[in-house]
Amino acid sequence: MSDTTHAGAPATGSLSTPAPVTAVVVARGATAFLPTTLRALAAQTRAPARVLLVDAGERPDPALAGVLRDAGLPAGSSTLLTAPGARTFGDAVRTAVGGADLPGTWLWLLHDDSAPEPAALSELVRAVQAAPSVGVAGVKQRTWTAPARLLEVGVRTSRSGRRMTDVEPGEVDQGQHDGREDVLGVGLAGALVRRDVWDELGGTDPALGPFGDGLDLSRRARLAGHRVLVVPSAVVRHAQAGYHGLRDHPEEPVVDLDADGEPDAADPRRSYAARRTALLHLRLASAPLPLLPLVAVMAVLAGAIRVVVRIATKEPVLAAAEVIAPLRALARPAAVAR
Repeated sequence: MSDTTHAGAPATGSLSTPAPVTAVVVARGATAFLPTTLRALAAQTRAPARVLLVDAGERPDPALAGVLRDAGLPAGSSTLLTAPGARTFGDAVRTAVGGADLPGTWLWLLHDDSAPEPAALSELVRAVQAAPSVGVAGVKQRTWTAPARLLEVGVRTSRSGRRMTDVEPGEVDQGQHDGREDVLGVGLAGALVRRDVWDELGGTDPALGPFGDGLDLSRRARLAGHRVLVVPSAVVRHAQAGYHGLRDHPEEPVVDLDADGEPDAADPRRSYAARRTALLHLRLASAPLPLLPLVAVMAVLAGAIRVVVRIATKEPVLAAAEVIAPLRALARPAAVAR
């Protein structure tokens, strides 16, 4: 891992912070979303003590130094790191914070495509200071292109383990979900995680990313006795580039002419196999050991049925994903045992 630190005195933030925060932003090179996210980080009413920008691309992107320099972050508060071996978001965070003497007891985790509103960190810190038992605090997520539209305010799961937000597609945020507090899980884009809890849990599951990692970390934090909160007053705009299949198509412009909250180039079918694999892995990883063989058999049988349905509905891309997902999930017994 290499780093490039901007010279100068560290920033302390506009408000005193009894529990300093280190922001960790993970990007695979200089993406179209990153400048907006970094500028939003610089505009926080309560600044993090330190900002770590982690380049998780296969090769270091020389353009990132300029993007970081132009973000407007306080001098000396930002560091550019490289993590070329990182396969997932969690891997990149582990590389950035592993063994580091960071000025803070909290990690603020941000994707390159998750731009926080100015008061986001202030609201998160206020919430966790009022509840010392909190280990993970998540944000309200809105869409990137139409910020009035909701994505999630915490998550739960269905009986089958499917991730549920209880937010309708295109739903406008009118505060209707702001009464939520303790939740089953939160997304990691914008989440505030206590450093000792991150270390205790070993970070995110290495087999997950970018789908399912927040729900799994939240589940394990709760099992370890820590509270998981969502803080609706802390808001992040999230492009969900991975979900929409935009990561492998950076040449496509991020526009939303119909203002429905989804980029016009979005195609979630591109990420379906990865999302389905993550769901099946979570089912296997959370199953009681005596029931694990039954869960594995059910995954294969359900996959076969889903293939037939996809073929009948003329969805060949998704049919192929239904074949791939259970095979990938079952091919990682060591990851399930973790």
